[in-house]
Amino acid sequence: MRRYTIFILLLVSVVTHALTIPQGTLYYDNSQTRYSSVRFAYGSDQRKETYVVAMREDGNKWRADISSSMPDMYRFTFVGGSIPEGRYYQDFNTFKDSISHQAGLNRTATSGVQMSAGDIFVPTTGDNWAQGSWMPVAVWEASQGGSSQKRISGTLPVVYVNTENKREIQDTETQIPATVYIDSVLPEYKPLGSHSAPLPATIKGRGNYTWRDFDKKPYKIKFDVKQKVLGMPNNRHWCLMAYADDWLGFLKGPSGHMVSSAVGLRWTPRMVPVELVLNGEYKGLYFLAEHVRIASNRVKIKEQEDGETHADSISGGWLVEIDNYATEGNIVFQENNGQQVMVSLKEPEVLSREQRRYLEEQLNRLNEVIQGGNESALQERLDIKEAAKFYLVQEIMEDCESYHGSCFLYKDRDSLGVQDPWKFGPVWDFGNAYDRHAERWIYDGPTWPQYWIEALNRFPSFRRAVQEQWWEYWHRHKEAVREAIGTLAAKISVAAKNDAAVWRNSRNYRDNSDMAGRLNEFYNRYDWRIQWLYSQWGEGVEKATFTKTQATNRKILKDGRLLIQAGDRYYDAQGRRITGR
Repeated sequence: MRRYTIFILLLVSVVTHALTIPQGTLYYDNSQTRYSSVRFAYGSDQRKETYVVAMREDGNKWRADISSSMPDMYRFTFVGGSIPEGRYYQDFNTFKDSISHQAGLNRTATSGVQMSAGDIFVPTTGDNWAQGSWMPVAVWEASQGGSSQKRISGTLPVVYVNTENKREIQDTETQIPATVYIDSVLPEYKPLGSHSAPLPATIKGRGNYTWRDFDKKPYKIKFDVKQKVLGMPNNRHWCLMAYADDWLGFLKGPSGHMVSSAVGLRWTPRMVPVELVLNGEYKGLYFLAEHVRIASNRVKIKEQEDGETHADSISGGWLVEIDNYATEGNIVFQENNGQQVMVSLKEPEVLSREQRRYLEEQLNRLNEVIQGGNESALQERLDIKEAAKFYLVQEIMEDCESYHGSCFLYKDRDSLGVQDPWKFGPVWDFGNAYDRHAERWIYDGPTWPQYWIEALNRFPSFRRAVQEQWWEYWHRHKEAVREAIGTLAAKISVAAKNDAAVWRNSRNYRDNSDMAGRLNEFYNRYDWRIQWLYSQWGEGVEKATFTKTQATNRKILKDGRLLIQAGDRYYDAQGRRITGR
């Protein structure tokens, strides 16, 4: 194995920062919402003040002229209605709720995304609380002529790849010499190389089903030297994800990664939506993603050499995949129900006899422990918390292929004779997310076999960990992820139309040109799944965070249970929150 240190950028932030309303002109695209009049409202989250600016029609858009910049604002919204402009002595949250619930006016979703003078806010839907995003007004105007007349949207970074002598990329094995440069387009990204000074690299196809059955192909890029790409950390290895099989607006994969980031798996591959020009030909909307590898900024475990034989060294690091393709070198074993599980190697790539023997023993023992039901043995072999986080992502995304293929596990080197447990992750493939749309668990009558997960759900410690992670997601992340999905949909909407103009009649392609419709359908399935999980788990279990000194009072209840008081909250002996006291 070559020794390289390697690893959405969906740079999805769920933390709200103060924003500045800039001096100058801001615009609003009213073609979706069709408000009879438009107001731009923004306000503070700390000071009790909100400002309303009346907008006026300017051709086929509306404009607001801001006389002076306003720092330290919280959020903004666009309101359909003739409310008086001026300063209101209310915090922004109270104001926007009064607009919706008391005045009964439609408005866009609130957002804290920074804008610049001359930008236009473009909603993706026409319904109440419509999502949207900012873009330079010149870019928006250029897109109004129709996607068939324009290819590069000007709303996303553009990746230019030129292969040696324009050689065709014919398979997933042959590395073809190429050059790459990236036009950043947007101010938040830095360009990489240039037309006159592109960077040397190689490119090949990637994937199995997605490579074989679609004309729009995914690719793997390997730079000659490490590169920081569109805000993502230094690396040589990158993927260009086509998502040609995604009928939900290219949102399945990116949103699965958003959920993973929110849940807090140790590492979630980052990705950035881009447009691809290959050998001078526009190829449409892609997502430039970090490739799953062992590295200090990806799967962060100790790397071991190919062919290693030393007993301490071969205990880690391992990166493997539960696979659904029979590959030479796979390790194969059976669950108690007779299902055959195949595991393929990722790193190291070439094994000594000692390495292979060790890995076979590890995986077979882990399989036996999962099937056997011994709690203490499971906790020695598997990181329960990471397994619970990984599983929660799959249930939220209703991915009934999640434990069947592209299911990664990794293990670090043992320390001082203590077994380092196996960990599920990172997430990767969500191509079958939300396809089944069934009121049942992903392992209940799945389309494909779901290895291990049904057995894991028999362990009380695992179920408890899942309930704790669900509490966190329900209370702290579900709405922020939903909002981030809407922001992404707005960001890629123009490129999605251009993508459809190129690929609409190609083999097995899913047309996502109607991004508003696709986003609505995605929301329907996301919201429905969240509500179904709530019907099963309620609000989950809040993890106890009190210390011995915070636990100010302990007493035994009449039924023999121990009750622990920490501040104004109560917990049982296992740290479960007790409500209603």
